[in-house]
Amino acid sequence: SLEEQDLSQRLSQLSMTSHYITEHLNMVNVDTPTNIPLYLSKENKSFEQIISDLSSKELVEELRQMAIVIHQTFLIDLEKLLWTTYLKSGTGQLQLNHTDNDNLNRPHLWPNQVQKLVSKQSPDNIDTAACLTYVTQYLDELDDKMKRYQTTYNMKKNQYVNYLPTIQAFVHQQLQSTRLAIEQKIAIVHYNYNDYVLELKFLAYNPTHQQKQIVQKLNHAKYQEEITKEEYNLLKYRISIEESSPTSLELPKERLLKTIEDQSIQQKLRDQYINIAQQAKKDMIQLYLSSAQAQMDQYQKEFNTKLQQFQVKQQSLPDDKKFNSSMITLIEQRWKNMSDGVKCVYKYKLD
Repeated sequence: SLEEQDLSQRLSQLSMTSHYITEHLNMVNVDTPTNIPLYLSKENKSFEQIISDLSSKELVEELRQMAIVIHQTFLIDLEKLLWTTYLKSGTGQLQLNHTDNDNLNRPHLWPNQVQKLVSKQSPDNIDTAACLTYVTQYLDELDDKMKRYQTTYNMKKNQYVNYLPTIQAFVHQQLQSTRLAIEQKIAIVHYNYNDYVLELKFLAYNPTHQQKQIVQKLNHAKYQEEITKEEYNLLKYRISIEESSPTSLELPKERLLKTIEDQSIQQKLRDQYINIAQQAKKDMIQLYLSSAQAQMDQYQKEFNTKLQQFQVKQQSLPDDKKFNSSMITLIEQRWKNMSDGVKCVYKYKLD
């Protein structure tokens, strides 16, 4: 539905990953001898530092090739986790976060990411069959690549068995951000799928057009409330990190200071400049915080007002015109799912 797609697109936009992470993931799709991540390149000395006890350059290069294989297998594993989640969502096999007491058939929901890729390949055909074919073919390609890398790994692992734990730990550490990015993508697929299921359950009660509009407005207000709250918390967190980090203010290259021969006056002017700059920085931070809090309070108030108006209206309606208790429960479950989804996105922003 349009409403579900809106939530899905919003969560996806919120979770944009860095170019560095995207670059790692793109490497899964490239099979060339030059497909070497920056941290394992010869120009980067971090790999050599972890095996610094080796004197043989040839052995270092052989271990570097082994590290590249481990890097690729780790990426493929992550990519398979993500695309298996896409497959489960698209074939109705995804585990629901909420208790599913009824016998509603699990819907098929292909994530936006899959639909976009399929539409590039065949713009006029993005139905379930096309999405299923695309995803299964891609998973097969990943399996083939994994087999090739696994074969290489198995052939060489006995030669370098003493170094493997160190290399594996190093590679996994370097790919920590990539792993977190994939986990976030997987979590968002779950939140979107749950939202879709809850929406279908709500629609099964045949709400009127007016009731649908009411829910849509409440959902939008709830989303704005959640986003501004998390933006405020994120800003506070980043400010706390900034304040805890030792920073030094650089003085402008002011010729006037150098012309002052009296060192005490020169130092006094420097101190005044630093004090003014520090105060200006504090004032700016406070302005950011105040603006973010004002926006958060505004959207919280708007949601509470809309909710109160809805509740008052409900009480004045005859029973056959009201939202029944099951519909209210589903609305609240969607809000909880939406809130959890937004928190998930911002959790990774904090990390």
